[in-house]
Amino acid sequence: MAGIRQDYILRQLDLLRQFIARLASRRNERELEEALLLSFHLQEKLFPLPPTEFLRLDLADQIAALSRNETPAVAREKCLAYASLLAETATLYDHKARGDLADGARQMALYAALHATLDTRDDSAAVGLIEQLTGQLDPETLHAPVAALLAEYRNGG
Repeated sequence: MAGIRQDYILRQLDLLRQFIARLASRRNERELEEALLLSFHLQEKLFPLPPTEFLRLDLADQIAALSRNETPAVAREKCLAYASLLAETATLYDHKARGDLADGARQMALYAALHATLDTRDDSAAVGLIEQLTGQLDPETLHAPVAALLAEYRNGG
C-alpha cells in the first residue's frame, strides 16, 4: 500500500513540474493557485498526519513524521519526494512574487534533501537537488538547523 501511494505522489510530482513549466511562459493567477493547491494536496498525501498537525512541526519533527514506521529506504525516498515537492513549491511562490515563501520552502527542501543524503551520496539526483538549492539560497540567511545540516553534509556527514 505504501508503495502505491509513493508511486502516486511521484507521478503527481511530475505533473506538478509540467504544470510549473507551462506557468513559466504565462503567468496565469488561477493556474498558479491550482498548482499550489496540488502541491498542498501532495504534502497531505505524503505525510501520515493531518495538515494542521504537520504544518506546526519544525523541520526535524517533519522528517521524523515522514520516516516513522518506514524502512530506511522508504524513509529516504519520502524525504527526497518531500524535498522535490518543496523545491517545486518554491518555484510557484517565485511566480507569485513571494520570495519570502519561496526561500522558506527552499530551506525546508534543502533540509529534507540533506537529511536523506547524509548516509549515502550515490544518488546523483539528490546531490543535484542539494546543489541547486544551495545555489538559490543566500548562505547568510539559512536557519540554524539547515546551516548545521549543510555543514555536516559538506564535512562528509
